[in-house]
Amino acid sequence: MKKTILLTCIASTLSTGLIADDMPDFEAYLGAAKYFYDDERNLDDANSLELGAEIPMTESLSLEAWLSNFDADAENGSGELDGNRYSLGGLYHFSNESLRPFMTLGFSHQELEDSNDSHDEALAYIGGGVKKYFDNNIVLRGELLAMNSFDHEVTDLGARIAIGYAFGRSTSSPVVEEAPVQRAVEVKAEPVKEAVVEKVVVKAAPKPMPKPVDTDMDGILDSLDQCAGTDKAFQVDEKGCPIMLSETVSIDMKVNFPTNSAVITEDNLPEIKKVADFMKQFDKTAVTVEGHSDDRGRDAYNKALSQKRADAVRMTLINTFNLDASRVSAVGFGEENPIADNNTAEGRAANRRVVGVVKSTIQKAAEK
Repeated sequence: MKKTILLTCIASTLSTGLIADDMPDFEAYLGAAKYFYDDERNLDDANSLELGAEIPMTESLSLEAWLSNFDADAENGSGELDGNRYSLGGLYHFSNESLRPFMTLGFSHQELEDSNDSHDEALAYIGGGVKKYFDNNIVLRGELLAMNSFDHEVTDLGARIAIGYAFGRSTSSPVVEEAPVQRAVEVKAEPVKEAVVEKVVVKAAPKPMPKPVDTDMDGILDSLDQCAGTDKAFQVDEKGCPIMLSETVSIDMKVNFPTNSAVITEDNLPEIKKVADFMKQFDKTAVTVEGHSDDRGRDAYNKALSQKRADAVRMTLINTFNLDASRVSAVGFGEENPIADNNTAEGRAANRRVVGVVKSTIQKAAEK
């Protein structure tokens, strides 16, 4: 029955979430817990005040610390115990969205004291729960715990719910551009007048003697021109063929991402297609996809995120636009190469980008 009550409490905290803007630097919590003691302890269930802190170490792993303060009544009515528990452990998150299921594992030091005696004990705990992030940086956290005492070989259960604040987590509102209003214009067709055609009879003149002809006007007579139809804007050699020059051509691609996201959207596809079309026109070209991020969060996390963004664009060029994988490479630079001020929301948005650079040397006809 106790386990059913605990599961019901945690399930009530779940709700559908959206992707979080970025990872927090630090989380602080204030909450309450209900502890259900093993029957061998002869203690009634206890309510507890909970203080907690969490520090993210990687994209999925965090360290946590909790202080629990509670009073536990003896079942036989013989007295009351004052309790304090100090816990240190780690969390593993199964998602990086605003609704983040997790499991936790760690150790606790518990102190129990009554009017006559006091004793300490060591415990190991394991648990699972979920955290919900809101746009104002508020965090709602609920979880179930199982605690095993090394000293007494008993297992206690607990349910904790807490509200917290995520420091260092920025939010931004999407900018929605209004579509231009198109208005229909009525065009009145004018009646078509029939043309009057007059027949003119022209008498043929005697055929003149043939003259030298330069049809494409490149300066080389047709009788000597081996490249007929050459554009008159091009320089030609003595055979009437365009003089070819080597020229370096390039095209840039710029794809921006929302905070903490590496997802390619429909709005990004025209920019990526522009690079794919260019590469299909020049067979010997290769592209380097460079990923960048703003400076919010840790360096290692930002570099990994920028690599994910570069890889996402690379796979779109390969899978969506059918480019050979050997012609496309990707590298993430993290926050190393900003192009705007990271102290403003606009600057950070500009720095969360992927740039693709394509260069090639081609043969092009020289113009006059």
